[in-house]
Order: sequence, then C-alpha cells, then structure tokens
Amino acid sequence: MKKIIQLLISVLLISGCQNTPKKEKVQEPKKDDTVSFVAVGDNLMHQRLLDEAKADDDYDFSSYYTNIKPYIEQADLAFVNQETILGGGKASGYPYFNTPDAMAKNLHDVGFDIVNGSTNHALDQGYEGIQHSIQVFKNYQDMHYIGLYQSQEERDQIQVVEKDGLRIAFLAYNQMLNYTEDYPSYCINDFDEEKMKNDVENAKEISDIVIVSCHWGIENDMEPQPFQKKNAKFLADLGVDIVLGTHTHTLQPVEWIEGQDGHQTLVAYSLGNFISGMLEEDSQLGGMLTCDFKKDGSEWSIQNVTLVPLMNHYETTNQKNIIDTREKFTVYRLKDYTDELAKKHALQGYNGITISKERMQEKVKERVGSHIQIDM
Repeated sequence: MKKIIQLLISVLLISGCQNTPKKEKVQEPKKDDTVSFVAVGDNLMHQRLLDEAKADDDYDFSSYYTNIKPYIEQADLAFVNQETILGGGKASGYPYFNTPDAMAKNLHDVGFDIVNGSTNHALDQGYEGIQHSIQVFKNYQDMHYIGLYQSQEERDQIQVVEKDGLRIAFLAYNQMLNYTEDYPSYCINDFDEEKMKNDVENAKEISDIVIVSCHWGIENDMEPQPFQKKNAKFLADLGVDIVLGTHTHTLQPVEWIEGQDGHQTLVAYSLGNFISGMLEEDSQLGGMLTCDFKKDGSEWSIQNVTLVPLMNHYETTNQKNIIDTREKFTVYRLKDYTDELAKKHALQGYNGITISKERMQEKVKERVGSHIQIDM
C-alpha cells in the first residue's frame, strides 16, 4: 500500500510540472472546409487596469474579458493586438507601459491564437523588454506572437498558422515607436515597400490566405490618414487578403479594396480599443471583425464578413476624480450593452459626454460605412 501511495504522489507531481496545456475551444458543430476567424483591436493596459488586476504578488485580468470570452473562444482562430509590451520587471502604465506576464495566460485562456506585439509601445522597456515578451509568449505553444523577432532568421521566416487544412500567413508592420533606443533592425518591421513586397510574395507561396497587421495612423482620428490609404492599396496590389489596422484607439471604416488583377482585399483601417481606460468618448467604441474562410475545390475564399461593434465599459466611485477612481473595467458587444449600463459608465456626464446605446450605434453607422454587414 505504501508503494502504491508513493507511486500516486509521483504521478501527481509529474502532472503538475507539465508545460501549459493547449486550450480547449468550445465550438458549435461546423460545416466542412470552413474556418471561422475573429479579430479585435488594442488591448491597452493603463495604470488603473493594472491596479485593479493586482492579486497578491501577481495579476489576474480575466474579469475584464468575461462578457466577450464566449465569442472569442468559439472561433477557430482569434487575433488580438497586444498594445502594451510584456517587458518584465515592475508593471507600469502611461507613458512607458509594461504589462505583467500574466496577460499572456489571460489572453490564452480567453481563446486568442494570434497576438500582435508590434506597436508604438514595443520599445517602452527597451530592446530587453522585447526579448522578454517574446519568451513569455513562447510558453504557450498554441499561440503565435507576431511582429517582434529575436534574429534576422526569425524575422525572415514567415509565420504560418494552420487550421483544418487552411494555412494563414501573418505579417506585421509598424509605423512608429514612442521610444527609440538602438535596436537591431530585424526585431521590428517598418513600412518598407521592398521588404513588404518580398514578404508578401514569400507568404503567398506557402499559404492560402495572407493577413497583415498594420499598426498605423494618428491616435483619436476617426478617418484613415493618407499613409493608411496608400499602404492599404499597396498591400491590395500585392494580393494580401485581409489588413487589420490598429493604433488609433478609435473605430475606423472597413471596406473592400480592389488591387491589381481585380484582387479584393478586406481592410479594417482601425479596430479601435479592445479594452482600455481611456477618457475620450470615441475611444470607448471598438470592433470585432468576423469572417469565415471557405474552401471551394482547391481555393479558399472569405465569406460572411461582419463587424460586431464593441463597447468599453468602466465605472467610478468618484465622478469628480475619474482618473484615480476608474474601476470595473470590461468590454461588451454593443448589441449586449444596455442603457442601464450606460448610466453607470464613468464618462456619463464627464466633460459633457453622453453615453447611450443608441448614440454609440449612430457613431458606428457614421464611422464604418456600408461596405460590410454590421451586427449591433
């Protein structure tokens, strides 16, 4: 009996030391040869979000995603822009962000498969911070961390995600950096047209679909800048299938662009904030882009494109000091948001701001355009 007990203890100890298990996505029965995809914007951790997530000597951000998790995990593949670097050391908010390592686990648990790290905050903790962030995400073997690289060889190797016979190549480009200490040119991609052309050509050779993450534009702008328009058309001409825009913290138009030879590229100029603690009315709106990749013979096409507007929500314990008393951060689908919740939003009445579901729905209609279906 003693030997049996010792054997059981040994088995339990070994089980507890295994690598992080792959996540089990809860899915409805799916049609053959169809892969569902979902993408959201900026996961932005301000100091108040860090403070609220502090749990003893660690952090837990899971409550922020409770209301949106079911719609992320049911997709076959899910993308998020991790706006703030996981740089190691002491956590910090604006202006030089440093998000705790626990965020990687929380994103994994929510159901994200692809995480973009190439943002204007990538160097907020220096080149060592980039290396740290890459290593943290490598602990999750079924997640792909794109846009930051540890060597020229790693940068030149196109990242391809495979799912149910579909091969998706992911590329990432970044327009700007807030902090520009010396760093190897291979660790972050800028919008160099020659490199972009070579990358896309190589990606098309080894994949069925090419998706490009573009961190670009001007913060708080509602419409895409000429830089965004120019590069979106350039990528469409190269034959890219989807462009996912991030950085502006606002929801911008989504449209199809015709490239050379009639190729159609789906462009979301900015998906806005996924979650943040920003204080502007327009930064409360984000977008969740959904679509299906459908196989017809040997070719894959993009179908059922829909934008699901998202609503950032947080409350306050002191309307006169919102900056220091923001709390209960979360994100909802706008279709699930209610005026009862809107009345509790910390920005209700702040600097003349009015928060209501109807007002946000009107903003979405004005912003996104009529090129795709909107579910709100």
